[in-house]
Amino acid sequence: MYIYLDESYNLKDRSKKQFVSINGFMALDEKILFKRWKNYRQPFLIKKRRIHATDSFFDELRPKALELTDRHDLILLSAFQILQEISFKNNNVYFYKGKLDFDRIYCDLIIELFKQLDFRDHKKAKIIIDSRKHRGGILGKKHFEQKIMNFLQTEYEQMNFQFKMQPSSTDILLELADFISNIFYRIYIDGDGRLFQNLGFKIVQIKNPLK
Repeated sequence: MYIYLDESYNLKDRSKKQFVSINGFMALDEKILFKRWKNYRQPFLIKKRRIHATDSFFDELRPKALELTDRHDLILLSAFQILQEISFKNNNVYFYKGKLDFDRIYCDLIIELFKQLDFRDHKKAKIIIDSRKHRGGILGKKHFEQKIMNFLQTEYEQMNFQFKMQPSSTDILLELADFISNIFYRIYIDGDGRLFQNLGFKIVQIKNPLK
């Protein structure tokens, strides 16, 4: 089993919902997926610029990401949290020094998403997450990784987990997760879910699990 995740969020535009989301996909065979996505992205390498979903130059690649995921044995993954749904209390674990603790929100959203997945039929799982800055720097990152691994190893003692955090520029399947995450972002920011209605996707999606 292979899981690739990226984040998307809106924290600035107060005219729209402010949210954090973790999105990506789960696949059983990454080799075929790797080859297909590599072929799709090849024509876009001419300009020698980093392929990124938020770059309008690569807008034509976004439908290819949807086409690719629809053709393979994939499950799309998404955990979505509206920040206003988190209660502002002095003892709330999602606040640190009066401000939202995004590291805690990010970590717990991933854990809540993993709770929805059935790992029991698999012996191994490779989980790759797009790296990000953490409060506390390297120590904060290690604490984040340790918390995720502690959850996985406690819930699924017999499984072998490989967990990595790395930039999407270093793994083209993380790049694909970036495009999928951007698609979910557009759905969440506009409130229009018609994009997936006519597609044969399997989606594991949770909304506002944190309080």
